[in-house]
Amino acid sequence: MSIRIRLIISLLALLPIESLAIYKPEYLVLEKTGELEIRRYPTLIVARTRVEADFEDAGNLAFRRLAGHIFGGNSGKQKISMTAPVTMAPESTGEGAYWISFFMPAEYQLADLPEPTDSMVEITRLPGAKMAVVAYKGGWSEGNYHVHEERLMTLLAGALAVALMQKSAL
Repeated sequence: MSIRIRLIISLLALLPIESLAIYKPEYLVLEKTGELEIRRYPTLIVARTRVEADFEDAGNLAFRRLAGHIFGGNSGKQKISMTAPVTMAPESTGEGAYWISFFMPAEYQLADLPEPTDSMVEITRLPGAKMAVVAYKGGWSEGNYHVHEERLMTLLAGALAVALMQKSAL
């Protein structure tokens, strides 16, 4: 499996079932098998930051930076609605760094968003992607992340095995 797909899958293990956030990116469910959903997300705009720290410290540091930006710490002193999910993915180099992102509400275009005043925050566009997702309840911890990452991988492996058996039966 490519490193990009593994990172996306790992990242999606962090999606909580419930959120009090106002905005969640739209997506199309391509397939649903039990708890597993395969979704197609469009191009999305995110505010993101790179943090070199252990898993839990990285999430806390990044959240403060990104929350500062959406709560008015930007060139326009503009408040931007909180979004869900907050995503966290290990950097592809595997050097102990993470990218944490907040999705920007759909009403914004890249040019409409105020510039961050914190040089560690960047606004960027993510290309559309197909993603595997499992939802769960629970807190933000490395242990919880790994439990649900393993669950996601197991469900994906099972779905792939079923698809291969169906294809070979044709």
